[in-house]
Amino acid sequence: MNKKVLIFGPIGDFGGRDVEVNIIAKSLNGKYNISLLSSIYISDKSYALADLAVQNFTSFQIQAFNSSLLLRILAYVLKFKNKKNKKAYAFVKNKLSKKIFNFKKNNISILESKIKESDVVIACVQLSSNYLKELVEISNKHNKPCIVRTTGTIRDFDIKKTDFLKRVALFVHHSETNARNLNNQIELPYTIIDQCALNDNCLLELPINFNQKKKYGFLGRISREKGIIELIDFFCINDDYEFIVAGNGVLKNDIEIKSKEKKNIKFLGQINQQELYKFFKEIDVLVIASHEESGPLVGLEAMAAGKIIISTKVGAMEDRLFSTENDFWIDINEKKSINLSIEKIEQLKQADLVKIAEINRQVYVKKYSFATIKSQYLALIDNIIVK
Repeated sequence: MNKKVLIFGPIGDFGGRDVEVNIIAKSLNGKYNISLLSSIYISDKSYALADLAVQNFTSFQIQAFNSSLLLRILAYVLKFKNKKNKKAYAFVKNKLSKKIFNFKKNNISILESKIKESDVVIACVQLSSNYLKELVEISNKHNKPCIVRTTGTIRDFDIKKTDFLKRVALFVHHSETNARNLNNQIELPYTIIDQCALNDNCLLELPINFNQKKKYGFLGRISREKGIIELIDFFCINDDYEFIVAGNGVLKNDIEIKSKEKKNIKFLGQINQQELYKFFKEIDVLVIASHEESGPLVGLEAMAAGKIIISTKVGAMEDRLFSTENDFWIDINEKKSINLSIEKIEQLKQADLVKIAEINRQVYVKKYSFATIKSQYLALIDNIIVK
């Protein structure tokens, strides 16, 4: 019988972490029995479940919803009242239910039950994520190896409050940069496994060519930490450049207004993973303006698609582009640096752009393809299981 691997975290429907969970699950599925437990709302439409032969997933919400008739009735009433598209279990936690039901105690009980059923636990979390401490303690209590796949930028933290991290079997980071952010504070065992693009075969098939009038693109969460406000301001002023934005988030309405006001800005809204190649087919240059990241995943998607990348020196981007000729770095707080990078690209000949894009793709295939990442995760879990 195959060993069981539990993947836990705040796994939602759309986002980089959800794609990464999918990659881990697909890498291990077949050799290992995979189950997913989310601490937040997740539906069967989640990126985490895309193209998985077995969709064995649940969440704290689903488990609570199924455990109590009263909770189900309250959830359905609220769903009807709010007229939301989410599943009824999304409304299981509300003002009334919190008075009559101990959700935290129930969640910890669910977590323990799922860990006991598993042979290895993988937590895709930030170090500040809810239930990480409980997960590590329960895993140790039942002698289950616990692996933490860090997401997000690791910052300074109170070591006295995180002593439990010493009981994690292994940390998996996107880059040496994030590993140093943690190990400079507390020395812990780790390995480096980066991400890969979901459906990278479609991106790798895109032809490498460039429009005479370059099209610049942004893909990601429409929120302040992604630097989208600074980018929109830049392209509003520099309206000779075409700018295409795709994504969803709290600042979506602001971007929609700007795109209607300015002819050079086009807003596509949320696009699903299956349509990702269409976005990359339309743009020439991806702009990553994030103030903080651990990846970002979109950087690897651009490399697979054979695109030029303008980026802040964030997350793993310096490591990824180290051996390429893609040298277009910006400081998002300095609009002058954005202008300099764009001018540098605009002055390059077509053949030079193609050469850089081809190198980006070659590096992706060699280091970050799904086949490569899959083999790394399989080797990691095989080694943990043997121990």
